Amino acid sequence: MDKRKSTKYKCLVLAARNHGLETIKQLSDSNIFQIIAIFTHKFNPKSYDPQQKERKDFKDFKDFANNKNIPFYTIDKPTEKINLEKYSFDADYDFLISISWRYLISPQVFNKAKYGAINLHRGDLPKYAGVEPIKHALTNHEKNLVISCHYITKNFDEGKVICKTSHPINYDSTRSFTENVERLKNEITQYFPKLTIKSLKFLLQGEVNEK
Repeated sequence: MDKRKSTKYKCLVLAARNHGLETIKQLSDSNIFQIIAIFTHKFNPKSYDPQQKERKDFKDFKDFANNKNIPFYTIDKPTEKINLEKYSFDADYDFLISISWRYLISPQVFNKAKYGAINLHRGDLPKYAGVEPIKHALTNHEKNLVISCHYITKNFDEGKVICKTSHPINYDSTRSFTENVERLKNEITQYFPKLTIKSLKFLLQGEVNEK
């Protein structure tokens, strides 16, 4: 890391769910990184909510951004992705961070990140690329759930993995499959801020100290 740099490294963050919220909170408290804008989704995906009601966490994202005076934007349709591209055209950022982001990110957006563009995935890559990685891990009776951080490329979950961390699944047979999935989603939230910051430092330093 360049110790001569007097200003913080600028981060453009595309995030949703509690994983994303907890990550932007810790990034905001960092003395190294600065969030220059937050993009999120206001409504639930149509795939599981045909009415597309407002996300339960949306107000938390909005309130956080307002309290911290961070520019805040929403994207909920493929046609609205142009708004992110327009923003990035004039913006200057060192990192692009994607967490639980719904859409493919265009090369003109991720290539503009000076030090790198990363995505965090709730599965062991490349083994569990794509949707519902937790369900696949449980179906295959994995002992641990792996969270991966990888470079963003033009396709979902295909970029080179930067680093990973794991969490014991400890499947609870007294609870339903769905309840186990939801439990694990909550339990792994703690790893997302740590893995994000660890990966950003790796991109700056060229090395990372594994636990």
